[in-house]
Amino acid sequence: MLVCTGTKNPSKIAGIKDAFLEFYDEVRILGVEPPSDLPPQPFGIEEIISGAKKRAFSAISTSDECEFGVGVEAGLFEVHGTFYDVQIAYVVNRKGEGWFGFSPSFAIPKLFSDGILSGKYRELEEVADSHFKTKEVGEKGGVIKVLSKGKVSREDLTYYAVISALIPFQNKELYL
Repeated sequence: MLVCTGTKNPSKIAGIKDAFLEFYDEVRILGVEPPSDLPPQPFGIEEIISGAKKRAFSAISTSDECEFGVGVEAGLFEVHGTFYDVQIAYVVNRKGEGWFGFSPSFAIPKLFSDGILSGKYRELEEVADSHFKTKEVGEKGGVIKVLSKGKVSREDLTYYAVISALIPFQNKELYL
């Protein structure tokens, strides 16, 4: 089965592949460039959802061989003055049937969210790389890997978001 993803990020691709392998025996992943109109750092659930959906539809349209299109968008949302990071997956099939799945979320240090909101940094990866003296942390386990001291990775968050989006496809009689 060919699964087309709206990302070339190795961490996201690994999580997507692991999730599909839970339900399907043979999976090939084709990572494609995401749409150019996506914001560097989505804020709010609606903007994150929109990005995930755009990525999925863009990905599935790249090849007639794609059985599924997957979009995973990471973004920040605010709860009582604190920003949290979440990954939202959207999985769509050739019939246009699609579902969302959400990862576990975690609090972002105020120093980081303030750096993005002030315009000093464009996205969470930039502020984290600056603070932790890392390079492209978003492609190497993510900010969550650094903050959790290696206990949780971006691959894990992507995996759970995609697994959650695949649940309706595994229980068609209840959802479709």
